[in-house]
Amino acid sequence: MIALALVLIFSYPGLSNGSPCLYDFTSIPQQIVEFYEDYNFVASFSTPAEREKLIDNFEREVLPGDIRSERFNQVFRMMKRLYSRMMRFDPKMPIYHGSRKAAIKYFFNSELLETREIERSDKKAVVEVLSYSVEPEFVNRFIDQFNENAGDEDKIPSVGDRVNTVKSKIIPRVEFHIWYLQDGKWMKAEHKNIYIKQ
Repeated sequence: MIALALVLIFSYPGLSNGSPCLYDFTSIPQQIVEFYEDYNFVASFSTPAEREKLIDNFEREVLPGDIRSERFNQVFRMMKRLYSRMMRFDPKMPIYHGSRKAAIKYFFNSELLETREIERSDKKAVVEVLSYSVEPEFVNRFIDQFNENAGDEDKIPSVGDRVNTVKSKIIPRVEFHIWYLQDGKWMKAEHKNIYIKQ
């Protein structure tokens, strides 16, 4: 049985003196926390066209020199790490009939994810998430801030600040993400349940 839901901290402006915190580290496994932090970094600091270019190089360990930069290197590492955490619900069922690139692109959307609640047992977790579409104007602003501060994580907007930037403009979609613990590693099922009526 899944344990009673534990409410995660996700602050609104004015509830704390510092940057808003989206995660309660005591109630959500660290591997899952890191997944959402990586996902939000990728969505914030890369455009869809840039991610497609990076996916073209997914078979490489490092990016070729002509597209290598501090920002691209970070996004590339995170994209590969995120993709390695995705679990095919039934790997024997072919869902995609095109190239592997199409399958990889499916996982990376222009959205910021804000965790709300988690229901967790020993081997399974269900995370309720608010998904905010990130318009190009926001992505361009975040990228400019990254470049201006040379990627210094103490100076670029925190994940909480980025979510708060878009949440005042965008109505979120409620999603439920399913996670399974396999061999000591939390894996996210590729499908997600979307709550239509809000």
